[in-house]
Amino acid sequence: MREGKMRRIAISLGEEELIRIKRILTDDDREEALKFIREVLEKKVKEAELPHCVPVFEESYRPGQGEMVTWRKKSEG
Repeated sequence: MREGKMRRIAISLGEEELIRIKRILTDDDREEALKFIREVLEKKVKEAELPHCVPVFEESYRPGQGEMVTWRKKSEG
């Protein structure tokens, strides 16, 4: 990822979350919209941004990227 450029992510919403969004839109409820962003979307975005397993031959692989999540080096096991 180049500095200053955000990568794309995909977020999956369940049935209840979709119903909640439709209710927010129908009611034009700004307070509920902000609450939804904080309670649901913030968590999903943070999870989607976590590094995932990447084979060493992939262009996006960076040595030690697992340490970014666990804060452990491989030798610490």
